[in-house]
Amino acid sequence: MSTGRFLVLGLLLDGSASGYELSARAATALAYFWPITRSQIYAELPRLVEEGFATGEDVPQRGVPDKRVYTATDDGREAFRQWLSRFDEVAERARQPLQIQLHFAAHSTTEHLLVQLDRWEQEVRHTLEYCSTLLTDYAEVPGRALTARFAINRAEADLVWITEARTTLHGS
Repeated sequence: MSTGRFLVLGLLLDGSASGYELSARAATALAYFWPITRSQIYAELPRLVEEGFATGEDVPQRGVPDKRVYTATDDGREAFRQWLSRFDEVAERARQPLQIQLHFAAHSTTEHLLVQLDRWEQEVRHTLEYCSTLLTDYAEVPGRALTARFAINRAEADLVWITEARTTLHGS
């Protein structure tokens, strides 16, 4: 099973939800270290049902379309526990468009790259602020606090790198 599918299953272990609700949950709790799109979530849910790791129930609503609410099964909980017990040897290769732009800097201007660094710094500072709040919110949940701390450390390292990149670009 893919890491994305386990991510969706983990979200279901936090409580039954529709695909839309899971997407909102992922956006506030996971996006800073494992972004997943709503379409990916919607694609994984029927697979979890097919595998017996979740059930889906149509819930009628007034004034809006009905929704399908998913719940993790006992088999899903067990599969998730087994997944947590193993080490996933996936080598991370973060995709960052800014790195591509810098790689091909010879085809751009220093001014443009400095503007891009400014934009990246704004994003990193937003992540830092957001994850600092999460760290406070997750203080009593060690695993979740650790993921927030990881994102904070990465953001702080990015800020150091941005300073180095600016220095390098100003020197060229």
